Amino acid sequence: MRQQILLVAEDFYVLRGYDGFSFAHIAEAVRTTRANIHHLFGDKLQLMAELTEKFASDAEERIAHHWTQADDSFSARLGAQLSDLRRFYNRFNKTPGARNVWSPLSRLRLDLPVLGKLATRALRRVDLAYDRCLRQAVMDAIDRGELVSSTPVDDVSRMLRMMLLSCAPMTQDTGDFGEIEKLFAAMQRMIFAAWSRRDRRKS
Repeated sequence: MRQQILLVAEDFYVLRGYDGFSFAHIAEAVRTTRANIHHLFGDKLQLMAELTEKFASDAEERIAHHWTQADDSFSARLGAQLSDLRRFYNRFNKTPGARNVWSPLSRLRLDLPVLGKLATRALRRVDLAYDRCLRQAVMDAIDRGELVSSTPVDDVSRMLRMMLLSCAPMTQDTGDFGEIEKLFAAMQRMIFAAWSRRDRRKS
């Protein structure tokens, strides 16, 4: 029951935000009582503390998985990240043209005035995970000979990080995941046009 409540609360939170759902909504969805939810989680802020910890831990794990697989090429890592974003988008946007918030992290940013340090700490953890893992991915690409040794690791990893953090709002503008796919393809072309080894470009 506890895990079921957390899953339902996560869906409500991502789609509606902190002020858009109550324990009554959760109780109705999981067919339990508000008293039972209070017994398990205390108040709503305590529930949100668990959710934000879950969001941050899950994101850290997924980022490391996508970007630090030793045997994967840089392109494969970029593709894994794109697939992961698409999965979240499809989960929260089930009808064509929907413009729902689909990123838990994007929702936390919107709720910073309400959640304060809870959201700030979670977002900071994810930002550091991206910074660390993207730098590793670029350095791995250099070691594998995909990129030249003079590739500016800090600059490339920063561009990637800013791109990834911008994906969720983009789909709310367009109502379509296709723009993100185009952005990923453009970023990959740009990086390899600028810093791939010349002998690899000719092959």
